[in-house]
Amino acid sequence: MPFSWELVRARQDATLIAIVVPPFGVSVDWALSFGNMDKPPLWDIMRLSGLPWDCARTQAANQCLNGGYQWLFQIDADILTPKNCIPRLMSHRLPIVSGLYYQRFPTWTGISGDYLPCMFNEVAGADGKVGKQAITEFQPGSLVEAHYVPAGCLLIHRSVFERMLGAGIKEFFKWTLTAASEPPGSGRSEDFEFCARARALGFKCFVSTDIACQHETHSKVTTKGLEPKI
Repeated sequence: MPFSWELVRARQDATLIAIVVPPFGVSVDWALSFGNMDKPPLWDIMRLSGLPWDCARTQAANQCLNGGYQWLFQIDADILTPKNCIPRLMSHRLPIVSGLYYQRFPTWTGISGDYLPCMFNEVAGADGKVGKQAITEFQPGSLVEAHYVPAGCLLIHRSVFERMLGAGIKEFFKWTLTAASEPPGSGRSEDFEFCARARALGFKCFVSTDIACQHETHSKVTTKGLEPKI
């Protein structure tokens, strides 16, 4: 029987694991990867499928709050993580921290394409317009602060959602990347909009680059680029 202090600590790390899944399900590789992951002492799982991404992620956040969980860990059905992903992310004791993975598809410059890390800062271009630039220069294994981090392997503490509610924000994740965005080009994907709203409330977003994930396509994208499945 666990001691009382162990129970208190377990409740402090109670985690809702939200899996965002497309209607066609997950791959065998993903299922094996998820099954091999170390889980916190107290955890539950929530499967979200058939919803727009922003609605699914917001629903998971509400369940985290209503269920009394301290942490929400979101994992997408195309992200394969290391075994120690969740405890390693928790060890930072940060409100918002992501594992590292690279884009599924290359960003093309002329005739060459690069698979860029999914962590971005806002930078002003030569024309003065602010855009997003991938953070490609970092020390592997380090903790990197970024303006925008993805939600495919993301640990969030409930305090982030509580502060958002206190500020009148009910749609924690909101897809604003539409043609009607004003000014033009200012829209964001639902995870980047979450980051923008959280940062406006004083939070910082980080990527733990020692958590090197694989991004599944018909092959896989790793820190080394596009590789075949074996």
